[in-house]
Amino acid sequence: MSVRDRLPPPPSNVTGPLQDWMTAVVRAINNMPTMSYFSGTTPNSTVTGFAGDIAINIGSASTTTRVWVNAASTATAGRTGWVTLATGPT
Repeated sequence: MSVRDRLPPPPSNVTGPLQDWMTAVVRAINNMPTMSYFSGTTPNSTVTGFAGDIAINIGSASTTTRVWVNAASTATAGRTGWVTLATGPT
């Protein structure tokens, strides 16, 4: 398991099609981005995330600075690398 994993792999005594299905479900859930919320001007230095994680600014009235994605280039969690994801007219 990696630091990011939410679910462990299926037990070793599970085999065959059931193991294949359970492995696919675990992989799908573990690959989903984490979604966080914050209130402020930027999630940088306040929200910890991995590359691909999403942060939503619940205090923003602007549609262009409401949704942020972590664009960090490392596989470790960090509080930097957040960029806005435009969701409306700019």
